[in-house]
Amino acid sequence: MNCCLRNRSVLLSIAVLIALLLPACSFSAVIEGIVLSSSGPVEGPGIYAYKEYHDIKNGSPSHISMPGDKKGFYRLELPPGNYYLTAAGKVDGKDYFSFHGANPIQIAGGKLWIPFMVLPETTATAGGGPSAKLSGIVTFRGKPVTGAHVSIYSPSAPAFRGMGFLTNTTDESGLFRMKPEPGTYVVIARKRMDFGGIRPLKSGDLFCYPSANPVMIRQSGGTFIEIPCYPKNDLKAFLDEEIYPAVLVKKSGEDSIRFRENRIEKTGGTLLIKGRVTDLHGNPMKNLYVKAYKGKPSKMFKMLYLRTMPEFMGVSDEDGRFMIDAVEKGTYYIVARELMGEAPAKGEYYGLYEENADHAVVMDTDSVDGINIVVSRVMGEAQSAKGIWHREKDKKWTMHIKDFKNARDTVIKTDTLWSGEIFIKGTVHVARGATLTIKPGTVIRFKKVDENRDGVGDSRLKVSGRLVAEGTPDNMIRFTSAEKKPDKMDWSYLLFFVSGDENIVKYCNFEYAFTGIQVHFSKASVTDSVFTKNHEAIRFGRTELRIEHNEIFNNTYGIRFTRLEGPVEIKYNNIRNNDVGIFHVPSNQNIVDFSATFSKKGIYHRWQPVVRYNNISYNDEYNYRLGERQGYNILLKDNWWGSSEIEKITELIYDEKKDSTMGRVVFKPFFSAPVESAGVRGGG
Repeated sequence: MNCCLRNRSVLLSIAVLIALLLPACSFSAVIEGIVLSSSGPVEGPGIYAYKEYHDIKNGSPSHISMPGDKKGFYRLELPPGNYYLTAAGKVDGKDYFSFHGANPIQIAGGKLWIPFMVLPETTATAGGGPSAKLSGIVTFRGKPVTGAHVSIYSPSAPAFRGMGFLTNTTDESGLFRMKPEPGTYVVIARKRMDFGGIRPLKSGDLFCYPSANPVMIRQSGGTFIEIPCYPKNDLKAFLDEEIYPAVLVKKSGEDSIRFRENRIEKTGGTLLIKGRVTDLHGNPMKNLYVKAYKGKPSKMFKMLYLRTMPEFMGVSDEDGRFMIDAVEKGTYYIVARELMGEAPAKGEYYGLYEENADHAVVMDTDSVDGINIVVSRVMGEAQSAKGIWHREKDKKWTMHIKDFKNARDTVIKTDTLWSGEIFIKGTVHVARGATLTIKPGTVIRFKKVDENRDGVGDSRLKVSGRLVAEGTPDNMIRFTSAEKKPDKMDWSYLLFFVSGDENIVKYCNFEYAFTGIQVHFSKASVTDSVFTKNHEAIRFGRTELRIEHNEIFNNTYGIRFTRLEGPVEIKYNNIRNNDVGIFHVPSNQNIVDFSATFSKKGIYHRWQPVVRYNNISYNDEYNYRLGERQGYNILLKDNWWGSSEIEKITELIYDEKKDSTMGRVVFKPFFSAPVESAGVRGGG
């Protein structure tokens, strides 16, 4: 038993003595509740409030509860602030413990009723072996829990939500195994009873926190831990059958607000973001999570927001309306979706606030209303036309944002036609439900602006609606730098981002970008186009994508991708004279069962891209390179590699022959001469 747990009964006795000796103090909030084990109320429990998470391990709470007027009841007075609340007590001589699943809890005043369900304390023991640095079993009422998500977090994280560093799923025996780097972690498991994905827990779902947290993982050996669970807001499932319904817990004070029913605005000091979620046709969308991520003014929206758990969140009602409690003024990025804590999934309803290109709401008053969000199914729903905008053939239409700081974004909300010459300084965003059509011969020039000073130009074209950019062999569309002396990374990218219907890029030329085209959580067809002088020509993640008949040369990376999810077809391309032709590097983000995904050796992933009939040749460092942790074998048959000699082909492939932790690139059979039909059709 760790030292802070041993000392809890001593701390409670001291707190009672001090409270009797000191004069009564006035506190802003009174917390009352009951502490229950599965056999009923716990005799003489202690509730401990900590200002910082590390204080739990140190055994130094800022406030300790007093006994209530009944068995198992407690009373705790707290000044306003954020606290980590734990409960402890003894049942039949054994130590029991609970870490509240809503920690850290904001206390703003008034009276709250917060019950605790305590579980037997557990310890972390040596075990698991070197193949599993951390392993264990998840249990509920002593039985293994199948399909629970076990996540690990840094102890310094502001809240232990989402998937953390690693997330694994328990097997039929309730067991899990993972291989984190050596260090100290908080281990938490959750079981959604009616849902296999990631979302906030509902009544009846299991929350599982071992009292041994935080757990240390050492360089050598393994650690085994048991993680017991309790059901959220479900006494019937938690209490022994002979106890329930005999033990019906009632609040000790009629004026106390139950914590699960409490909204911060009832106790004052809250800022509110209000709005409505609809589909493409204006119909209300209920039961979607609307998330607000705290950001900074003039800082652009980042894709990492899509897979993390927010500090502030609301749920849309029958009419699609939502309300989010925000605790301070500032900038918030707003997203509405079905799932939580992972990247956008194919088919889920998803949408961003699109009144500006950063999807940001600025809270400078006590309440902001009218924050409306349109959602559609990711990679699975055609866009809805809302009228098209035309210009005369002999005129140019110029989009030029003069001041990046004060007017850095433009949103295209209706179907729009571009022709002639377009200048972009900042971000242009094509909103959900709108289609941007670009005529042959159009030139889109991006002015270099580097607000964050990372060496990459910030100007970009971002598409959550749909793009149709179809040039011709003799009149290609051009995406390029607006600088007099252009260079790689003058502008960011053309980004397809959680869009619905298929995007079309044909007979286009991309140059001087960080990435010519990025495709994430979207459908796209990229054909008959030229990519040169970019840092990356094409990058993609979770997508449905065709990359065919393109010329990809003189880039740092030709094609770079991060996920084995598809379908993706890469055919009839000339990928030549880049530093690296194709680079497969696993995503840095956490996904469920990450270790299982990237540690498997000797097998093929069913969703790996189909790479055939390409000329992948004469790239300076490698024609094909696997990135760190990529353990699957990769099948690359029927391509030309610049040579008919196996030794020369192998020399320019980075796989298990150069790093034994990686998978094997299987390139046989291969062509002994270039594929003549590869490259742009009908022109150079």
